[in-house]
Amino acid sequence: MKIRKTNNLSQASYIYPSFKNNKHEKFNPLVRKQAESIHSEMDFFQKVVEQNERQVILDGIQALTLLSIAFLVYLKVGLDITKKKNNHMPAILRKFESLKEKANVPTMESCKSINKDLKALLQKQINIMNANQKILSETGEPMTSNRLLLYGPPGVGKSYFAKIFAKSIDAEYMEIMHSDINSIWAGEGVDNIKKVFVNIEKTAKKNPDKKYVVVFNEIDAMVSPADKVANSSIGTHWVSILEERSVFLNYLEILKEKTPNVTIIGTTNISPKNNGLDRAAMSRFQNLTEVPYPDSECLYEALKMNLNKIKDKDKFISDNEKHLQDLARDMAERKWSFRNLEFIINDAKGYHLNDKVEGKENGFKFDYLKRAYDSLKLSDGELEIPTKP
Repeated sequence: MKIRKTNNLSQASYIYPSFKNNKHEKFNPLVRKQAESIHSEMDFFQKVVEQNERQVILDGIQALTLLSIAFLVYLKVGLDITKKKNNHMPAILRKFESLKEKANVPTMESCKSINKDLKALLQKQINIMNANQKILSETGEPMTSNRLLLYGPPGVGKSYFAKIFAKSIDAEYMEIMHSDINSIWAGEGVDNIKKVFVNIEKTAKKNPDKKYVVVFNEIDAMVSPADKVANSSIGTHWVSILEERSVFLNYLEILKEKTPNVTIIGTTNISPKNNGLDRAAMSRFQNLTEVPYPDSECLYEALKMNLNKIKDKDKFISDNEKHLQDLARDMAERKWSFRNLEFIINDAKGYHLNDKVEGKENGFKFDYLKRAYDSLKLSDGELEIPTKP
């Protein structure tokens, strides 16, 4: 639309576009072109608006689709986590077992591969627990120390000696690891500890005439010193650890009072000396006993015992008695563990198998043991010796 102005604003007049149906003015083709131009611009802007509206709708649909996908993923992750959490296997699923028929576990009387000091301590406990009421009354009712802590290097037989003790008093036996109780879920570790102890208490109370031995392997992981936990843990994780520690120690006291027929044995590779273990935990145990590396006599007896599956074992031991004693002496000097001993005997059997496969018809030879012994460069004890700078 074209506007014409006069120089005199007071006399301004306007010329409006004329259309075909305007009876008062003659049709002007120039005005028609201007009108069509306006109409085209209006169509263009209308199309832009419609396109923007469509884009907004598409963006909304896309956003809803992404939110739906994210929700489904979150739901699946949540279900997976719940499933894993429900499938968690707490230690309460472990059961007591009898060691009476376990041929590989000797009694205190038949086992000769045990440290003399440890044997004296365990034998004292066995005598008290096996004594009848008359003997107990005549000796002033001595109480058995049903809380034992065995500490020493890896592989020296701490758990094995606990089994010997359990079999010697004809007790039901159960081992519990820290992994059986530990959980990634906040608070579940405490619940698992409660379940474990409640299960032990119920079983022991149900059968008061039976004896039970419960071994907590690597007990230092369950009752770490409070100051070390606070200094080493990240975030607030240390709060959960300390709560688990507190519950564990409290239940040790509860079991002591309510279930005298239960003996708790803790094992650890950490020495309680120099504040290596939690003092509050150590105060719950009447006896803290070191299990050192076995001496030559213990290794010699263990060596003969581990050869029980070879053919003509007795003849082999008789023919090589001096060699076996010398080998046990060398092992003791190098601070061998019972685990080291098991490894070399298994390797020796492997050398024997190789000869058999290659068609060499011969029995088990001492040379197999010697070759296996030489192949072990470092024993558990030698690994503890610091290297010289």
